Amino acid sequence: MSFAGRGGRHAAFGNGAPNGFGGGNSFGSGSSKGSKGSRSKGGGRYDNGEWGGSRSRGGSKGNAKGRGVAELLKKQASLTGHTDTVSCLAVAEQRKQFFSGSQDGTVKVWSWESGFQCAHTVNAGAPVECILSFDAWLFAGTAAVSGLSSGVVRVWHMENGFEQTLQGHQGSIFSLAQGGVFLFSGGEDTGVNTWRFETDKFELITTLKGHIAPIQDMKVSANVLISADRNGQIIFWDLSSGQQSNTIVTGHTKFLTQIWLEDNFLFTSSLDGIVKVWDSTGAKLFEQVVTNQHNQPSGITAMLVTSDGGECSVLVTACDDKALKMWAMPSFDKRGIIASRVGHADCVRCLAKGPGNSFFSGAMDHTIIVWEFVA
Repeated sequence: MSFAGRGGRHAAFGNGAPNGFGGGNSFGSGSSKGSKGSRSKGGGRYDNGEWGGSRSRGGSKGNAKGRGVAELLKKQASLTGHTDTVSCLAVAEQRKQFFSGSQDGTVKVWSWESGFQCAHTVNAGAPVECILSFDAWLFAGTAAVSGLSSGVVRVWHMENGFEQTLQGHQGSIFSLAQGGVFLFSGGEDTGVNTWRFETDKFELITTLKGHIAPIQDMKVSANVLISADRNGQIIFWDLSSGQQSNTIVTGHTKFLTQIWLEDNFLFTSSLDGIVKVWDSTGAKLFEQVVTNQHNQPSGITAMLVTSDGGECSVLVTACDDKALKMWAMPSFDKRGIIASRVGHADCVRCLAKGPGNSFFSGAMDHTIIVWEFVA
């Protein structure tokens, strides 16, 4: 089944993440203690024009290869144009574009073929909390603001001009995901609304209920939707039956901020300053404390896993001390830190993979920085 816009254009919703979600490798310098869940010691958004084309501690100045951070990362561009916090990012690599959503109520379309210039700006009508891009479709979830008791999901097809506003939530919408023929939205009202394109528009099919706190993040892997709420509960939903297939109580002591799927592993991060790694059975494989310069836990506001340009994967954690801290995977050896004097002047709220060895960061200082790992 596919999504079809006006004029007979189609954009099929494919399966989710290409990788299976299971368990396997050890985390934390290859320590077998990771399988026991050991903790490291020490340490609330258009027009019809063209869219344009020591290991346990955070804050190390060095990295596992002995290279300084200036040798590890290059700042390709610093992008301006938003007038408020950049709250979310999405990448459409085949279109050579990425998208930024902001509390200023707009979504901007950026093209990396033209030197990361802004190709289009969309008025979403309210602060943007989350965005999702798939093929020629763009979705934005908005906040509930004064005069608007509920957020909405704004839908645009970037090639044929189709647009729709999806209503059905109470309060702000914080997360969007896509799996198979379904679009999922979640937020303040704790329900996961499930949408499907029927004939000529999106229709609400059902609401998945099980969370008791606002839904902060969602991901899809194969035939499973994974939803995470701010209290740290994670629910696995079978997309065939719509039933819960598993739950994880993460034990984070402050708001859970994000989940990340990488190969066979699920990462969770929190304002408690801890990253935890899980397998699909709900077993905790490892946890890492991220600290500030005072050796106190540093709240994590965003994270991603990406390539460093070689054969290694790197976990990037954005922290409430305005720094980006990097860790080699799966050892969690420190790879370096980007402090505010060379990065963002305020906290990073969102991270996204870019083309090649690059990634994007969006922050409360209203800017987006394009970073590239130096091979």
